[in-house]
Amino acid sequence: MDMKQLYSKAASKLKRSEIGELKSRAAGKPDILSLAEGVPAAELFPTEEIAKAAYKIISEDGARILQYGDCRGDKGLRTHIAHIMEKYAIHVQPDQVQITSGSMQSLDLCARLFLEEGDTVLVEDPTFIDAMNILAFAGGTIEGVPLDEEGMDLAVLEEKLRTNPRIKLIYIIPDYQNPTGLTWTQARRKAFMELVAQYDVVVLEDNPYGELTYGEAYQQAVKSYDTKDQVIFMGSLSKTFSPGIRIGWLAGEQSVIDALELVKEHCDLHSSIPDHSIAATYMNIYSYDDHVKYMCGVYKKRRDAFVEALRTYLPDFTFTVPKGGFFLWLRMPAGVDCMKFFDACLEEQVTCVPGTPFYTNKDNHEFMRLNFTGLNEEDLVRAVQRMAKAYAQLV
Repeated sequence: MDMKQLYSKAASKLKRSEIGELKSRAAGKPDILSLAEGVPAAELFPTEEIAKAAYKIISEDGARILQYGDCRGDKGLRTHIAHIMEKYAIHVQPDQVQITSGSMQSLDLCARLFLEEGDTVLVEDPTFIDAMNILAFAGGTIEGVPLDEEGMDLAVLEEKLRTNPRIKLIYIIPDYQNPTGLTWTQARRKAFMELVAQYDVVVLEDNPYGELTYGEAYQQAVKSYDTKDQVIFMGSLSKTFSPGIRIGWLAGEQSVIDALELVKEHCDLHSSIPDHSIAATYMNIYSYDDHVKYMCGVYKKRRDAFVEALRTYLPDFTFTVPKGGFFLWLRMPAGVDCMKFFDACLEEQVTCVPGTPFYTNKDNHEFMRLNFTGLNEEDLVRAVQRMAKAYAQLV
């Protein structure tokens, strides 16, 4: 029997991420230097401290944390997360926080709660490709709103909101965006909420990178300007603590978080309580803020070395120096296609991600997304030198 004939309509449309397809082409190549993976530096994980926290909580309270637990997540961890959100001028109680198995599940829960087949979801153009895939899988019709140097283009947004009554969600990444590294200005955040407040739509503010700031103060979140409880804030410990310990969260108005808890209960009862307890115990014993500060110092040095190498070896390319986060958005010189540049880079044993898949219409071939956190300074310089050799093949 062909089981595919029994797949749901939504499942029959599933396909592998374009980024996954591109990365698979680099698999198994020797001496590859990857600027493609949006990953934290594994050598910065606080492995010894996590091991001690895990031993402590399991040896002292293992019977409880290895049992079924609270669907909303460990209360101690939610208390720490409420503290983290104070950095963005968001004030919530622990019961207004729903723990999830990473940001991807946060998106999935929101999509399940809000979307009907044919509802429109507005996203920054370009934006995080996996977010588009999750929201589309739930039935959403994805439409892009272009970005400028200050954030989402509000003139385009206003026109879409005025003319399309099926708009249900707006998905944004205002801090050190994936893929562009862009940070919305505070003026744009405030004006965005003043506009959105005129319509009955939900805003999903995704902020996995906000704590990774390289010299600036933390940004005041879009949600801090929310006067109608329209914004659901999404956070994650994947970039600052560990992506393997799957901890994300949702925070917002109490009744919405209550509803999201019900959706989660129907998905998996609760996320891993041992993971929650290990993270909370770590934060009880050690300074999570000091750990994040240390990571920011390392990443800033890597960003600076990377920027200097790009200016030295690829002077024909342009970019804006990111103020935080993981990514630099590199613009090709006129006449250079990002897909052809990707192929040439692969021949030189370096990988990066073409910008095309991040656009809603897939017709922009001017950009590459580069990650600078996963390699040390020396390897970053080597990677750019290889990119320069690849570029020389195309001109």
